[in-house]
Amino acid sequence: MRYAETGFDLEVDLSRGSIDRVETDPEMTRLHLGGLGTSARILWDRVPADAEPFSDDNLLIFSTGLLCGTAAPGCNRTIVTTFSPQTRLMAYSMMGGFWAPELKHAGYDKVILRGRSPELVYLWINNDKVEIRDASHLRGKGAIETAECLRKELKEPNAQVAAIGIAGENRVFYASIEQGRSSASRGGIGAVMGDKGLKAIVVRGTKDVNVARPAEFMDLCKGVLDYIAFREDHPIPGVPAILSVLGSPQEMGSSTRNGTPPASCGAMRAPGARTSGPRKLRRNGAKRRSACARA
Repeated sequence: MRYAETGFDLEVDLSRGSIDRVETDPEMTRLHLGGLGTSARILWDRVPADAEPFSDDNLLIFSTGLLCGTAAPGCNRTIVTTFSPQTRLMAYSMMGGFWAPELKHAGYDKVILRGRSPELVYLWINNDKVEIRDASHLRGKGAIETAECLRKELKEPNAQVAAIGIAGENRVFYASIEQGRSSASRGGIGAVMGDKGLKAIVVRGTKDVNVARPAEFMDLCKGVLDYIAFREDHPIPGVPAILSVLGSPQEMGSSTRNGTPPASCGAMRAPGARTSGPRKLRRNGAKRRSACARA
């Protein structure tokens, strides 16, 4: 059994109209961990260095993170990787929302797209049923309108939709891919999606995601949530609001005057994990610090 990841990717050749469910090598995850690392390796292995971004050889990869779809707080990112029309180098962009968790619950870690559809199409993923469908009626519609139309058409109000708008269809170099209230906006990856003739990817998933030692895992998740609640009451001073609560490098430098984290935050450290004690830190020139998570 594979834990956290499903162990399967969807390989879609838009030129041929083929869809394959491919079992993945667990060694890839061991070497490269998350969605970005494994996607970069796939591009390295399978796309020629001189491939043009607007070519059949270029891949467009939608990937989930390793903890995506589990109860781990904040692990919901969709990583989209390709060769950028702006730089002709590898580019990636991430978006939030629920698209990636939905893909994981449908039974897939990645959607790997190659080739180019002769007509505008969308991809419909409904657990084990995957189809390439005509999207000619969506041409010229914005990404948000496209998502609304597809949910009504498929009678799936809970489906998650990643779509491009008019800019993507016309291969504008800064076109984005939109999903819910988030977007993958860097590198012009929406233009690559438009070049491939793909208007949207719609996902509905209802399967479970397996986690090793679930009770211990939920304790770790609770520790993170307790810490977030603590930090909301004790924000880090002197940094932008979005960084003052969680997820900032400044957290490593937060001093004891910001308060003491709750005892349950100790659950965030995995059993047996090595720590850098205060003596070692002070030998390296660091001051005494108070921290919840320890490396």
